[in-house]
Amino acid sequence: MEECTVLIVGAGPSGLALATVVLEMQVEVAEDPRGIAITGDAVRISYALGIGNELTTKIGQSENLSSYALAGSIILICYCEPSQTLEFFTFIIKHGKILHSCVSIPDMITCIKASQMQSTNFNLTTVYIMHTLVEQENAKTYLERELRKRVAALPSIDLRVGCEVLSRTEEEAGVVVKYKDAKGEIQSIRTSYLIGADGKRGIVRKKFLEPEGIKQEVGLYNHVSTWIAANFDITLPTPTTHPDFPLWKLGYSPQQVYDAFWPSGFHFVNDTKRPVATGSFGPKGTHLWRYEYSIEDEDSLDDPIAHLWSQIGSWLEIPGYKFSSKLKGTVVAYPRDCVDVTRCRPFTFATKVVNRWHCRRTILIGDASHVFPPFGGQGIAAGVRDACGLSWRLALLSRMSASSLAHDKFLTGWGHEQRQLCDHATKSTMVNGSITNQRSYTIAFLFRAFMRLLWSIPGVAHFMSRYVLGNVFQYQEFDGLFALVDKHGGHKMPQIWIRRGSEKPQLSDAIFHRDPSRLALVNIVRHEDDSIDEISMAKRIQKMALPGDFLGVDNVTNLYLGSGTSEDKSQIYRPCSRQELVAEGIEPVVGYDPDTLAKSIGSKTKYALIRPDFFIHSLACSEEELLSNGKAISDYFLL
Repeated sequence: MEECTVLIVGAGPSGLALATVVLEMQVEVAEDPRGIAITGDAVRISYALGIGNELTTKIGQSENLSSYALAGSIILICYCEPSQTLEFFTFIIKHGKILHSCVSIPDMITCIKASQMQSTNFNLTTVYIMHTLVEQENAKTYLERELRKRVAALPSIDLRVGCEVLSRTEEEAGVVVKYKDAKGEIQSIRTSYLIGADGKRGIVRKKFLEPEGIKQEVGLYNHVSTWIAANFDITLPTPTTHPDFPLWKLGYSPQQVYDAFWPSGFHFVNDTKRPVATGSFGPKGTHLWRYEYSIEDEDSLDDPIAHLWSQIGSWLEIPGYKFSSKLKGTVVAYPRDCVDVTRCRPFTFATKVVNRWHCRRTILIGDASHVFPPFGGQGIAAGVRDACGLSWRLALLSRMSASSLAHDKFLTGWGHEQRQLCDHATKSTMVNGSITNQRSYTIAFLFRAFMRLLWSIPGVAHFMSRYVLGNVFQYQEFDGLFALVDKHGGHKMPQIWIRRGSEKPQLSDAIFHRDPSRLALVNIVRHEDDSIDEISMAKRIQKMALPGDFLGVDNVTNLYLGSGTSEDKSQIYRPCSRQELVAEGIEPVVGYDPDTLAKSIGSKTKYALIRPDFFIHSLACSEEELLSNGKAISDYFLL
């Protein structure tokens, strides 16, 4: 019988992020309504997976959201007044003060351009823009296709499409899975771990684990509703194709016409009669648009596309006076033949999360374990986080002889961590959803007035942006948490650009985690005599007596955080300034601060133990404290 260490069912983003041997029933990428946003640390993980550059080129773009999110907008990138015409109220904020707001169409175009201004008032934990809208419509640029291409290039990964899983048999130290392959033949494979990444209706949870008592339950946000999800592929009218279009006489270009009717960014509309979530997505240069709206009790969905046009039609008509007094009394309509509806179907969403994430050697990730409404763009992100947090745990477990109790404790701890991350993501989704679905005009009006007042207070934008970007998240302590909270563990290690000598700048994640299946140790160098050679470090690691080859010399980095420079120290890395990066042809993200890492760990830290999912396990101020933290890891598995 064929054997493998990890067998994954489902080749979506979650399964491919964890890929080893993957069984996928669909030969091609699924054409169901897909998420269009990658948010938060999932962007950071995507770079670690090697597809980061494609996020903003072939797969998606970050400009539309970065101009608002990183300029200080709260969870709502921008949001609308309740109206039958597209009147956006937008905040452009720098250093905690409103610089510009607008409701008119020409002002919106100016506002979008103004929002590209740079601000350095935000303490980011990553060098990447935290929101990316990805194209899930064009088969050539699917996120999943890009992941599949990367998977196919790795000899250690085997993606098998056209395979239907039939049964699962538990053994003492593994699972036997029977499946029908692409040729219709029945195959069996024995695996140490079976991972269900096959969606909310997948076989692993529905057939194998629900009889064991594992099921999805309502999470923090108890909201269930049905919406229409539509995708548009929009072309730009021109004086040649539409000579009678009235805006040509005002000097508008085709792109300005597009910007007027399809404003940059993603927008949540708290219309009291019918909430809407709408915005652009996909790679720069494309004109793809997502339009989602709620289904009301009186609606008939016999013809979803006709129903869509009954809703979107008025949104494509703007009173002429909003462009110019010369067009007063007229209505300017975007040409309907320039809007191609590529997808339109209803779907029901809710917030649910499993009551348990694993049963012995069978584990759930992605939509199989949790589902989110579309208000926060958390679906893909949460699944990728699941895979990132699980991958190194399985690698470590496969290299050590842990008792069944320790084994269960490690995976249960992972499940509790993921639940905390899900709850954190749900809170932002809940805020967005509560505002978007607000049906009281009075409450909506009061909220807008409050927001105008709140954002006028210096410092508010900074604080709220830190919350939105997740800087304030830290695991709450519980039995099984693989981090020492009393040693400042449980929060993310900030990511910065670093370099050694005159070498090219590199991302700290790539340097610290040269082997992403093991812990990393960062030795903080504040004085010339603080650096540690490999022989000395190997002895210290040996003293730590970590189980399962948790830490190797290859994952030890000397990082200089002292005053002055360390360019002469060829074996010691140091942070790169914005000026250095620009000189090297690297455009740092808005808000990049090379001192972020130093501020995060404090001035007394000498050693930082970092998990492969970028969370800090513990900080130490001395070698004795480091050895004590290492002993805590050994004790964790002594059950």
